[in-house]
Amino acid sequence: MKKQLNKWLLLTVAFLTVTLGTMAQTPKYVGYRGGFDIGSQGVKLSVIGFYFQNSKLRYKLVYDRQETVGLVKGMETNGGKLRPADIQEAIAFVQEMMEDAKSAYKLSNQDFIIYASSGVNIAPNIADLDALAQKNLNMRININMPAKVEATYGARAGLAREDFDSAILVDIGGGNTKGGILQKYIGADGRERYTFKSYNIEFGARRLSERIQKRTSSFETYAKDLKSMVEDSIAPLIRSSLNDNPEIRSASRNIVYTTGGVSYQFITWLTPEKVQEEIIEYKYDDLLNFYNMLQTADGWAEFETRKYDSIKDAKLKELMVRDLDKATKKVYNRDACLAGISLVLQAAKEIGNPERKTFYFTRDAYWINTAVYDTYKGDFKLK
Repeated sequence: MKKQLNKWLLLTVAFLTVTLGTMAQTPKYVGYRGGFDIGSQGVKLSVIGFYFQNSKLRYKLVYDRQETVGLVKGMETNGGKLRPADIQEAIAFVQEMMEDAKSAYKLSNQDFIIYASSGVNIAPNIADLDALAQKNLNMRININMPAKVEATYGARAGLAREDFDSAILVDIGGGNTKGGILQKYIGADGRERYTFKSYNIEFGARRLSERIQKRTSSFETYAKDLKSMVEDSIAPLIRSSLNDNPEIRSASRNIVYTTGGVSYQFITWLTPEKVQEEIIEYKYDDLLNFYNMLQTADGWAEFETRKYDSIKDAKLKELMVRDLDKATKKVYNRDACLAGISLVLQAAKEIGNPERKTFYFTRDAYWINTAVYDTYKGDFKLK
């Protein structure tokens, strides 16, 4: 009888522990809002839940979805303009995704913001995207997002809070390269605050690769010309932008967070089994190995055709296969991937001492999340 009672008590304690843990992990949301990022590689939707914790308003990503549209692809061969078919596809995805989210979270059009990312809004016909949204959705698209503001939102979303004083963000997109640091200062009220010190150049993985592809006929020539352009033309641009904020090069900044499409491809190649982890540590040498792998004739082919037969967890294997398919078929091809990793490496070199820094990949540094929070935080008051 005593054994049965002890067993019952243990089961009860275990049940309560799991239940209370689950309750602690699931906030009581007071409302939801959403945001769209129409970026160089497609359309991203984030729905975030607002909740109060210790009397302070906080937020958590509750749903996200991405659909691939090659908006930047072809810009270099189309006079820098977005193609009409891509514009139509992007707006169609926004409409479909919004209706789905509105139904699930009981939202209206006014509960969503729509932005064209800084890598896309450099197109001279970006207004066509806004015009089609007004026609089909009766909504405006913010087509004036500066790269610095976008990077600021990205740093707030992607950097671990404990690393604010020592981390640098390196964000390689399809249309541009950007990043920077969150620097502490004391406000007029005596409280500690952070301001963003940034760097930015208008060359990303897709734009750089297409610029070089226009004048090359083989991968060997492409790789050689890419190396020359990065070292001779791109490096001075990064250096000049970094000179505006020398604190980015400070020795105390010993952590680098990388994000963007090519970083996603890199981490899918390096540690595919960590598909569900938001922040993943790696070494500078791993970046060099990825770069060298892309240079070989069989490297990309092996990456594309990788199998995960040794993975016993069926759900994990499904996620790994999905990530591989996205990384190798929907993000960048081999040429653009090589261009992107070249930009990551060059940015790290220009920042300085990459072999002495700790590197992290941040999977969910969606800048749109913090933009949604800032836009709608005034809608919620503690009762």
